[in-house]
Amino acid sequence: MVLFLQQKKKICFIRLSMNDFKPSVVNANLERVMAVVDKFLVDRYQNLCTCPRCMCDIVAIALNYLPPHYIVETETGKEFGSPWVMVETAVAEAIDRVMENPNHPRLKSSDAQPDTHRSGSFMS
Repeated sequence: MVLFLQQKKKICFIRLSMNDFKPSVVNANLERVMAVVDKFLVDRYQNLCTCPRCMCDIVAIALNYLPPHYIVETETGKEFGSPWVMVETAVAEAIDRVMENPNHPRLKSSDAQPDTHRSGSFMS
């Protein structure tokens, strides 16, 4: 259940966990974007920085490229969201943009250390 609280002209969303299933509003493209990021990390972009900031930047930029697709999540499990090819294009452009301009200093290739915290999956 999502509650809306208004505090000092700000709207806050609070998600309460319930034992039984209740519908919630979700952006259907979020799961698709994260799945494509996972796929691309393995298939295409092995040298991509996988720090939390870069991963979140990629997801945010990709979602901004796509039209919003909010749905009420239910138990039915139907597929909703933008077509996969649109999601893949948005993620590829977002990755290229973050690789060109990361929000942290780049490591020199001589200073680069192996990424031991990389799990190979953004969703894990």
